[in-house]
This record gives sequence, structure tokens and C-alpha cells, in this order.
Amino acid sequence: MPVRSLILILTTFLALSLKAQKTDVDTTASKAPESWKRFFPGVRLAFGAQKAFYTELGIGFQKYTYDARHGYIASAFYASFEWTPSRHNRATVYGVKLGAETVNNGATGGIEIKYMTSNGVTDIVITPKYGIGIGAATIFYGYNISTEKRPYLNIGRHQLSFAINSNLFFYHLKKK
Repeated sequence: MPVRSLILILTTFLALSLKAQKTDVDTTASKAPESWKRFFPGVRLAFGAQKAFYTELGIGFQKYTYDARHGYIASAFYASFEWTPSRHNRATVYGVKLGAETVNNGATGGIEIKYMTSNGVTDIVITPKYGIGIGAATIFYGYNISTEKRPYLNIGRHQLSFAINSNLFFYHLKKK
């Protein structure tokens, strides 16, 4: 049920956020940079479901490039704290993770390595993930690969998430 609800929420969000472009608007006047070659820090926030709801908060480093041949490319590295609350007598699970993502013209791929713990039981989880996004916001599907044969009942194999990297929102504050 939580995965279906998350899919419905994310689909509704995506449909509401789509807008037609006006022809009289100068799109070159955007405050978004054409590119920045160095990694720029920002806050990373994500939430989703992997049998149960989870959320994460961390710091990310992102760079953005536009190339006429390949289009828009964003790369990000991040470290974050993940929290899966207790549910139906299943213990709360905490985790720290390192991850990397790449966006190219809306197609997104990434990988995470998580160290998770709950009531003295630990696990290392590797999650390759794929999705659609714009670099600042991305919807992912991931597959959790547990090294300890999935010891947590509220962490499943499938993960659906929505992640926001704030780097692009605050780029204009960067000193050149």
C-alpha cells in the first residue's frame, strides 16, 4: 500500500508541475548557469518507500554541464543519514549512505552504499537505481541488495524515492 500511495503522489506531483512554455518568454534569461565545472555543495533531501516509508537528509556535491552534442548533464556525490520509522511492531532502522548519481537529458542512474543498523543488527545494502529527473529533483526506482540476507522486515528489495538536490537552487549565491 505505501508504494502505491507514493506512486500516486509522485505522479500527481509530476502532472501538476508540467507547464507549457510561452513563446514570448526569453528562455536564455534564466538564472540557471549554462554550466559549472566544479562540484558545488548543497543539501540533499529524499523520501520514499522500501516496504515502509523512509526519509534521508544529507549533503551533496553537484556539477552541471551543458554540451550541444550531449545536452544537459549533472553529476552528484552525496552522503546522507537515512531513517525508516518503526511500523507494525517492526523496529526503527537507521542508516548512513554514500551515493553517486548522473542525469543526462532526464534519464538518471545512480548507486548507493548504505550501512544500516537496528537493535544491534547491522547490514550493508547496495542499491543501484534508475529514474527520471532534472538534476535538482529526481524520481528513482532502486533495487536493494543486502549483504546479510535482508534482516529488516520494513526494508524490502524494491525502493521508490523522490530526491531533491538543492545545489541548483542556490547556485546564484556562489561567488565567482
